[in-house]
Amino acid sequence: MTGLMRFLIVSAALLIINGCATPNLMQETPGGQIASPGSDKAVIVFMRSSFVAGAIGAELFEINDGELTLVGQVPNGSKLVHLTDPGEKVFMAYGTAADFMLAQVEKGKTYYAILRPNWGSGAFIPTPVKRDGSTSYNTESDEFAGWLGDTRLLEKKADSDEWFKKNKAKYEKIYQRYWEKFQTKSDEQKQVRTLMPSDGL
Repeated sequence: MTGLMRFLIVSAALLIINGCATPNLMQETPGGQIASPGSDKAVIVFMRSSFVAGAIGAELFEINDGELTLVGQVPNGSKLVHLTDPGEKVFMAYGTAADFMLAQVEKGKTYYAILRPNWGSGAFIPTPVKRDGSTSYNTESDEFAGWLGDTRLLEKKADSDEWFKKNKAKYEKIYQRYWEKFQTKSDEQKQVRTLMPSDGL
């Protein structure tokens, strides 16, 4: 069975099982403008644009010392702006499985990441958009312009954090399970998954 076929079967089965278990936590941002980080914060713009598994939801979290914070949902064809403190970061995306991105961000800069489906696991991989040309995900590519320009800007609804409080234990277990697997990656593999200070604009 091919990776794509396995991914589609798993995704379809989970849609049937879960139905609408996770409510829509997002709304369109008035004006649709990406906010500036200011002088003391960093901004990371998370984008998602892929026909593969387009109907599957993806929740996104920032993790600090094992503590999860809901960044938001990233449905297909959307983007969201995450304002965060400078420094080292861990982000987790969860679709039908979880995967991670690391980050080292500087204040005053705007960074970009794309959520892409993992054919094998059913996860969405939060992937750094680089500036150094070291991967095919970079700010100079034609795809980047499409990801940025053809996606709707969303933000969390007022009650999204309250929903997360009620469901936090579930996502903590997911984090613990998949973070252990992520630690088996090599330093080189982790480097590809890391937003570096120089990737900011």
